Amino acid sequence: MKRYDFWKLSLLNIFAAPARSVLTVLGMAIGIGAILAVITLGDAGRAQVKSEMTRLGIDRVWLTAAEGETLRHGDAQLLASALDATATEQVYAPATARAGRREESCVLVGCSREYMDLMGTGVLEGRDLYAAEWQPGARSVLLGAALAEKLGVEPGELISVSGVPLWVRGIIAQGNELSQVDASGAVFLPIAVFCEWMGQSVHEIILSVPEGVTPQAVAAMAQDVMRVKRDMSVEAVTMQVQIEAANSVMSIFVDVLKWVAAICILVGGIGVMNILLVSVRERRREIGIMKSLGTTEGQICLLFLLEALVYALVGGCMGLVIGIGLIETAGRSIGLTPVIRLGDCAAVFLAALAVGLVFGVSPASRASRMKPVDALRDE
Repeated sequence: MKRYDFWKLSLLNIFAAPARSVLTVLGMAIGIGAILAVITLGDAGRAQVKSEMTRLGIDRVWLTAAEGETLRHGDAQLLASALDATATEQVYAPATARAGRREESCVLVGCSREYMDLMGTGVLEGRDLYAAEWQPGARSVLLGAALAEKLGVEPGELISVSGVPLWVRGIIAQGNELSQVDASGAVFLPIAVFCEWMGQSVHEIILSVPEGVTPQAVAAMAQDVMRVKRDMSVEAVTMQVQIEAANSVMSIFVDVLKWVAAICILVGGIGVMNILLVSVRERRREIGIMKSLGTTEGQICLLFLLEALVYALVGGCMGLVIGIGLIETAGRSIGLTPVIRLGDCAAVFLAALAVGLVFGVSPASRASRMKPVDALRDE
């Protein structure tokens, strides 16, 4: 028999039982699609976590006083000098803002000029404060966008906070979500002015991480400096630890899903083996006649392996389509931007072919060893 004849005969045998063949192919396709979707979405999820954490401040260290301790205005400058890093302080308190007849509860935030850069807080309208406006005695502030809208004020207008008149110089956007303050509903004024009103204690210090130094090293050095210079303990938070923890949890979750998808592929392979074993039993007479006409064991084996390969090829192609559809749908629904890599598609497609051929060996071997006399005895 020619190679063309083997392919033709394999396809005829597959189409002889269309319903059974479709179910077998679907079993393989679902497994292939699932594992492609898990791999791609898992990678996209890890990338999203890293991107979000980086945006929030992977190159920053957040310091707060340990229980029973108090950070004070000037500690940021102490740390900046000792560590050769940019440092800024933040302190806040509840307040009431008034503009005309409108009155809104807000958060009064005392901060330094460096705070806006480190926290990624940009000016939407108006301008930032001039250098002189960051000094003690100044009466200029920046207003969160949501609070400005509620009060109905614009840059250049006057508001009062807890009875003190202040000039609004700019409207700012929401800053870093890791801050303990919602910037959109806050009034930002120089920390020197805040401390004149409220005292010298501050809530947190944010440090930038110098190039070539890890956040963990900066955190440890900052704790040492505060222990030696101020005889106090501080707690440090870095984003690298959170990223590693998030990636670890996600990797476990993705690995579990990969195993589930792999089991689906194996079930598809078992389906291929089952349908071929049934085919061998149903085609005993055909196999006996072929052997009587001189078809070799190798050719019989090849015939059934080609059928297994066809199931795997079709299942693999359908699986890629299903997987891409799952990736696009899931990506849109959960806000991910997955990248479908050709290497991943090729790997899962080759896995489908390998599974199909491996599970096709046993039926093909059984058919090839069948003796013509035994095959024709029951006919």
